[in-house]
Amino acid sequence: MNILILSCGRTGTNILLEALRGSSGLIATEPAEHKQLFRTSPLLPNNYLSKCDTCYIDNLYQVKEVMDKNKDLKILWTIRDLRDCALSKIYRGQPGNDTMVLSDDATFKGCLHDIEKMNKIHDFIETFYPDRIMLVKMEEMLSDFEKTLKDVCDFCKVPYEDEMKNFVSRYRGSVKNTKGKRYKNLDKGQLSIHKRKYEIYDGFYKNHKIDLDLLFEKLGKYLKKFNYE
Repeated sequence: MNILILSCGRTGTNILLEALRGSSGLIATEPAEHKQLFRTSPLLPNNYLSKCDTCYIDNLYQVKEVMDKNKDLKILWTIRDLRDCALSKIYRGQPGNDTMVLSDDATFKGCLHDIEKMNKIHDFIETFYPDRIMLVKMEEMLSDFEKTLKDVCDFCKVPYEDEMKNFVSRYRGSVKNTKGKRYKNLDKGQLSIHKRKYEIYDGFYKNHKIDLDLLFEKLGKYLKKFNYE
């Protein structure tokens, strides 16, 4: 079985990847993210495990080619309340946080575009490969990590192993230096941060010029689609 964790950034892709790296039967890629997967469309080796951000997909034909060439590939699609996702994108994408330059998705327009693109790719896979995609909500991972992992393992047909729960110690590369230091365990403080939008990140959004209410309004149809209030 081959597994790809796919979505836009700030939805829990790294947590799920490092959890599944606790499997003795899966072989994770090095580096952790297979950024060129959809641009090169390789035939994947058995027991493949990796992640990819939807920003590295140029068109839906690339998705079709990878899915058709690798018929055993299962997609684990991470999702998070997109209001929380947007807040994280904007804050973490500022120079001096997790990056040295302003990230493409750390602006109003860039954030919205990234989420819209993510949604388009999700809909394509769900429509044409419905048996090969599973939605994994970050909120469910944080609320009941073990149950969520067991459900994921059932879908992917891989045995659940207790080592999967020790994901923090497996963070690699730049992620180890950012998330690995920031979160020593599951951080339930990341749940519903949009309800504290002017308090989180040391009040960062009090003086930020992005119109969060308008951004949240534009995300409304996606919130409804993924069953967020």
